[in-house]
Amino acid sequence: MSFIPRTLFAIALSIAPTLCIATGQDGAAASIDAAAMASAEMRELEARVRTGKRAFVDAQLQLTPREASGFWPLYEEYQSNLSTFNQRRLQIIVSYAEQFNAGDMQDASATKLAQQALRLEKDEALHMERAFQKISRVLPGVKAARYLQVEAKIRSLVRYEHAAQIPYAR
Repeated sequence: MSFIPRTLFAIALSIAPTLCIATGQDGAAASIDAAAMASAEMRELEARVRTGKRAFVDAQLQLTPREASGFWPLYEEYQSNLSTFNQRRLQIIVSYAEQFNAGDMQDASATKLAQQALRLEKDEALHMERAFQKISRVLPGVKAARYLQVEAKIRSLVRYEHAAQIPYAR
């Protein structure tokens, strides 16, 4: 953990929704309630962390006023779109949780969920590539690359947190 500043780790963990798969929930109402609660929790966490993440990115990039005027609108656009990807990821996790909790994971369902997860990863990577291309036009290469690194590290920590909470398919 010496390479990842404590601030980054704290930001990433506060972004990660607590989506433990709760075994023992019964019925469709419980899963709908859990999905709605997880979605609301995610929106609340995103709102709370937005300011802290922005401050962290600002500290890492040390933008000039000119760079900042071009960068921050692109940053906000990217962050807004990340929310859509987070919602898609949440839906996949909730679908998995419903099947896991029901003890009814079928091969076809597992394959479908895996394909959805892979599609999400591809879409998110394409989105990051487009954002990086735009950011590269307003920032020097080193700062654009540093921003890519900051986002990648934060997303990696969030994904690690998710992965640690989700049991293997059975």
